[in-house]
Amino acid sequence: MTDRTAVVALEGAAERLQRPGKRTAFAGFVAVAGPGAVTLLAFGKPHEALPALLYVLVVLFATSLGGRGPGLVAAAASIVPFYYFFLVPHHTWTLKSEGAVGLAVFVLTGVLGGEVLARQRGARTRAEEEASSRMQALDTALRLHLVADALVSAQTPQEVLNAVLVEGVHAADARGGLIATLSADGEWLDVIASRGYDARYIDPFRRFPVAGDYPLSEAVRTGEGVFVGSVAERDRRYPELVGHSQPGHGLVCLPLIGLHGPIGGLVFSFSTDEEFPPERRALKLALARQAALALERVRISVAEQALRERLSFLGEATAVLTSSLEVEQTLQRLTELAVPQLADWCAISMLEESGEIEQRVVAHQDPERKRWAETMRSHSRTIHIDDEFDLTARVIRTAEPIFLREVPQELLDEAARRDPNAAEALREVSIRSAITVPLRSGEQTFGALTLVSESRELEDTDFDLAQELGARAAIAVENARLYREAERRAEAALALAYVVDGVVLLDQDGRVRFWNAAVAAITGIREAEALGRQPIEVLPAWGELVRLAELADADAPQRARSVTVPIETAAGDRWVAVTGVAFDEGVVYALRDVTDEQELERARSDFVATASHELRTPLAAVYGAARTLRRTDIELPAEQQEAFLDIIVSETERLTAIVSQILLAGQLGEGRVDVDTTATDLRPLVDSVLASTRLRTPAHIELRVEQNGDRPVALADEDKLRQVLVNLLDNAIKYSPDGGEVAVELAGGAGRVRLTVRDQGLGVPAGEQERIFEKFYRLDPALTRGVGGSGLGLFISRELVTRMGGSLTVRSRPGEGAAFVVDLPAA
Repeated sequence: MTDRTAVVALEGAAERLQRPGKRTAFAGFVAVAGPGAVTLLAFGKPHEALPALLYVLVVLFATSLGGRGPGLVAAAASIVPFYYFFLVPHHTWTLKSEGAVGLAVFVLTGVLGGEVLARQRGARTRAEEEASSRMQALDTALRLHLVADALVSAQTPQEVLNAVLVEGVHAADARGGLIATLSADGEWLDVIASRGYDARYIDPFRRFPVAGDYPLSEAVRTGEGVFVGSVAERDRRYPELVGHSQPGHGLVCLPLIGLHGPIGGLVFSFSTDEEFPPERRALKLALARQAALALERVRISVAEQALRERLSFLGEATAVLTSSLEVEQTLQRLTELAVPQLADWCAISMLEESGEIEQRVVAHQDPERKRWAETMRSHSRTIHIDDEFDLTARVIRTAEPIFLREVPQELLDEAARRDPNAAEALREVSIRSAITVPLRSGEQTFGALTLVSESRELEDTDFDLAQELGARAAIAVENARLYREAERRAEAALALAYVVDGVVLLDQDGRVRFWNAAVAAITGIREAEALGRQPIEVLPAWGELVRLAELADADAPQRARSVTVPIETAAGDRWVAVTGVAFDEGVVYALRDVTDEQELERARSDFVATASHELRTPLAAVYGAARTLRRTDIELPAEQQEAFLDIIVSETERLTAIVSQILLAGQLGEGRVDVDTTATDLRPLVDSVLASTRLRTPAHIELRVEQNGDRPVALADEDKLRQVLVNLLDNAIKYSPDGGEVAVELAGGAGRVRLTVRDQGLGVPAGEQERIFEKFYRLDPALTRGVGGSGLGLFISRELVTRMGGSLTVRSRPGEGAAFVVDLPAA
């Protein structure tokens, strides 16, 4: 009722706001005052386009308020000042063609706006007439809305059922109901909530098979509702329920269908015999759909809450484990965190170098029981890594976790028989469930974490959480070990403390005392060849390398300034960044190979220059054509105007293509391009691309297509492959300045499909045939007769083909043309 009242109030408010008298008066005011306000711009001498646009907007606004009449008044009030104040020459009534155009635009705006408004009002009237026929549907929707509101706030399955029965009682007319959920294996239905039933009849059916001859089982199996009008019909259709179900009358069993299939069933029971016409069935099916969505939402909410708690616990555990580099202290705090959130007991055992397993820490919520456990630990027998019976030894030995959801009694009996101390402990501790996970770093397992529950049965989520906790504990222990090892090796790491890449350490006599693998990789000189010698003896370029380097003092190594120098080495020409720091024992140099960075920077510089050139040419054409069209001192024939417009369109398309290539290259580099491969027939694709290419192909270039072998159907993304083919054809035409034939060859067979674009142009040198697929790389203009490009087309093409599971290669000889081969998997 509140919703309906709100709707009526809103409609009344809208009607008051749209009273004809007020709107017409206001429209007349706008039609007269609006043009006057725009005319004030004449004092500022603006471009005539601005007041023209504002006059049009005033005409539209007046038309929208009052219809065609005020719109025409506004048009008339606009054309006079626009003609007199804004059209060149100003302040004159001489005949101007622009004035006639302006008058036509203003009048058409008023007329057409009035027509649109009239049609809109007509449509509104028809909609109001149809509204009355929808009241019955609205009533049903309101019922479902009330149920939906209740379901939105439900937090448990029982609350979902209560919402359906309490808020939906008017909609369903039911006296009772229940919800059953589908088991994980899909074989059973478990009753999780009920209302209005005698427990004597519900308890025997707390769990029943989906394959059983029961109405709810049938509904879940078939995915369709089961509607039973009377008890006689129920007994006839389901004889297994005779004498075992609560006396009743009408019965409705509905499947609960979630996002990924059935999740359970919903039952409504009625106090009288019922008939279920289509509209009642539809209403109850809608209730079931809402209940299913609510139940699934509750499940997701519970799972989400559990996940939040798990993440919170892991976050707290991570904070504990990273707060200290003392192993014993860290492990003790970790076990105290795990109790009692995960289990009643938590213990961590470590493998010693002798092969013995020592329990380092143990935790329990009760301090007295913890002290008792520590006392028992000191008297327990020694466990070795090869102990076949002990679970901790097995976990450390195999690196596989063990989860005993319910610890077998025979296992406990055997432990008591083997160790009297274990027998005494088992009299004090009731072990119901246990988890032991390995503490592992790389390929080495050095300990185990054990959780024991005395009262509840541990679950799969506990097992997963224990493994996460074990992994984090292993990292913390390994970090502590590495820290201690780093402390022991601090003196040997003195030189390396200043640099991160290649390291050369020279003593006070200038001889090499340290030459690491990174320096060997940069210079091509092995450590054995350099140690004990002057660096210039093994690397002639050493003098040039360090000549410009300014040595920083050991007290302020951060002041070391990196200098980049090109040198010749046995491994080839390199750009090397060198930094030097002098200290008491000599000098340490840090070398970094920045050849790739230099090449990338050069390629980027070339790309910026190329892109500027590529963009400047179409921009100049567009600018020149536009300036010519705007000239008022000459009158261009219509065909010349059309030619200039064609130039603007074509050059704009060229600009768009260049910018699109740049953007696509960036997206490919960031991995943000999705490829959707489907079975694609290449022949229609090639024919389509060739047809469009011929429209812009010079007369001295001949395009043709050949097909050999099986029908060329590939697994590819048709749009992306079209782009690749367009790039290859454009390249073939561009690099064939003397003309000739450009052929597209299709071939299929042996599970592959090949598309080859072959030309008779300039060709590609052997040393450049891989580099042309690099981003921003372009051939030397001397080899291409000045033909250039952005350096992105072939990079984009190879990246797209690779993402489709194929390859793009080139075969070529200079002066004999080139063949670009796209190899794709067959569909």
